[in-house]
Amino acid sequence: MRVHASTSLLSAFRREERGQVAVILSLAVLPMVGLVGAAVDYSRASNARAHLQGAMDAAVLAGASDGSSKWQTVALSTFDADLRPSDIAVATPSFTLDGSTYKGSVSATMPTKLIKTLGLNSIALSVSSVVDGRVAAADNSCILTLDHGSSSSHLSMTFNGAPNIDLNGCSLRSNTSMTCNGFNTGATASIAAGSASSCSNPKPGAASVPDIYASLASNISRRCGMSMPGLMWTAGTPPSGGAVFKSTVGGHTQYNICGDLTLSGNGALTGDSPSTDTVIIVENGSLNIADGSNVSAKRTTIVITGDNSAASAVNFLTSTLSLSPSVDPINPWRGVSLYQDPAVTNGVDDSWGPGTTFNIDGVVYLPNANVTISGNSASNVSNCSKLVANTVTTNGSVNLRFSQTGCSGFGMSQYAGQRVHLSQ
Repeated sequence: MRVHASTSLLSAFRREERGQVAVILSLAVLPMVGLVGAAVDYSRASNARAHLQGAMDAAVLAGASDGSSKWQTVALSTFDADLRPSDIAVATPSFTLDGSTYKGSVSATMPTKLIKTLGLNSIALSVSSVVDGRVAAADNSCILTLDHGSSSSHLSMTFNGAPNIDLNGCSLRSNTSMTCNGFNTGATASIAAGSASSCSNPKPGAASVPDIYASLASNISRRCGMSMPGLMWTAGTPPSGGAVFKSTVGGHTQYNICGDLTLSGNGALTGDSPSTDTVIIVENGSLNIADGSNVSAKRTTIVITGDNSAASAVNFLTSTLSLSPSVDPINPWRGVSLYQDPAVTNGVDDSWGPGTTFNIDGVVYLPNANVTISGNSASNVSNCSKLVANTVTTNGSVNLRFSQTGCSGFGMSQYAGQRVHLSQ
């Protein structure tokens, strides 16, 4: 009897233990199911938010790229088109412009499926995007001032007097500010990082244009030693003597001039119809155009370089210089007619006039020069021209005629612009 009683008690205990285990297991299953449900629903929410963020990014980028007064309409249309149908409830997006910064934001809610039992019926979502609108558009300016190291309020392009300016297919552009002093120039656009006072079709507050020509300096090869006697080059007569080194580089003829180069006479330096390009490198000297001369350089790039031990200016007062650039596609100087090494800073400022005529085809690149054009100076071109300098100032009745209708034939490079981008 005692053994039977003990066995009965033990069996009863076991039955009670199994009941407790069942209760414990049932209690444990609830949070486990909740955890699994939460993982599933929050994974759905993460995917929904990523999709919402992509749609908002695309919307603000589209609006900023449009940049017009209707940019918000463009942004909303893009957002709606990119937002695929889903079970999330999306509020109306907000698009605002703060200075040059384009902003967009939107909120949404996603109903839960597996964690409603925990009392959470929906998950809130929100995304935002910011786009910096201050990016430089493509540059087609005929006159560009770089104004290195100056604030945007500094004047780097100034038109004084009564200039006669004719710009065909191009604009004016300053990396700081410009003023036209009552004469608006008639430019199709007067683009400035700072202000564009009294200039036609002003576009102030624009992004600065990067200097895309500085890297060309890596193509400069020097031949001169310490002696810099200089050279007089009469149009039509090949230069000779100890101040010049002639060589063939990459299929074009190259002259290295040691010291100042003075151009004189009337006519073309290397012929009226040269069949190949010519590169003239002036080392540790200035480019001078003798008074009364009328010199042209066809399919030619003139490069001014040096170690800053001598002045490196472009000097002419009562003469005519006509430049047409190198055009061979394999020539790194293609499209450039006059190039001043950006490392040159000694004596680089230029004062042209009062009787100067400077006919430019191609790029004239004087990155550190403060150029002043005075009197009845003139520039007459019909193809493709661009003057790049640190600053440009005109005084008096200056006639400036620039064009970019024939640039494709010269292969002249210009800044292609930068697309708007999301801010980090």
